[in-house]
This record gives sequence, structure tokens and C-alpha cells, in this order.
Amino acid sequence: MKQLIITLLALSLMACSSQTTRPDYPQFVMDKDLKQVNRVQQFRFTGWQPLDTDYLILLSTHNRAYLLELMSPCQDLPFAQEIALKQTSRTSLVAKFDKVLVQDQIPESCTIDKIYELTEEQHEDLADFAGGHIKATKTVD
Repeated sequence: MKQLIITLLALSLMACSSQTTRPDYPQFVMDKDLKQVNRVQQFRFTGWQPLDTDYLILLSTHNRAYLLELMSPCQDLPFAQEIALKQTSRTSLVAKFDKVLVQDQIPESCTIDKIYELTEEQHEDLADFAGGHIKATKTVD
């Protein structure tokens, strides 16, 4: 019995030590010196990828990618199958005014706090930083 408890304890400790830490997206923004913009003109929503409850990637036409930081956590975002945008203008995306709408059993509205333009290289770096080769390709429903 004592041997079983020791074995279970050892397995538990190994499981805890193998868990990966969550990426520090604010640190990524600082390290990569991402360009923050208040408004994206001629924005047309074509795809998205959640990163966590506070960050997501949006794609626009012409393979433009944007990292969005939300004002407060959007709890269902990492599990959402679809999202929508509530924009103040049909052709632009505006920080502090526009919202990400998570379409779930209980819809959630999350205000966009900051928008960062991503170059193709920064988008790839962000994918690596997030622990995998993510691509913001979930299509809009």
C-alpha cells in the first residue's frame, strides 16, 4: 500500500512538472515591438483564431492579420465555434468601441481594447510563441 501511494505521488508530481506555462502575450507584444493602431480602415473580417480569454487573431482581406487584446476576459472565447464583430462602422475596426461577440449558449460581448498590426513574420512568430503553428483560418459563419 505504501509503495502504491509513493508511486501515485511520483506520477502526480511528474504530471505537474510537465504542464506547459501559458504564453505571456503582453511580453510578446513588447519583445516584438508590435505596432498598435486605434483604427483599421477598410477592414473586412475573413477569419479568426482564439489565443486565450484575452487575446485573439483576426484576419482581414489581403492576408492582413491583427492581434486583438480585449478589455476584460472573454471566458468562452477559447472554446467558441463562431464569433461575430459588432462594429461602429461597416468598413473599419475601432479599438475601445467595437466588440467581439462570442456566439454560445449564453452570448458574450467583449470590447476590443487594443489592436496590433501583424506582419506575416510576426504572425508566424506569434504562432510559435503560442506553442504551435496556429493559423487564423476559422472562417466566419
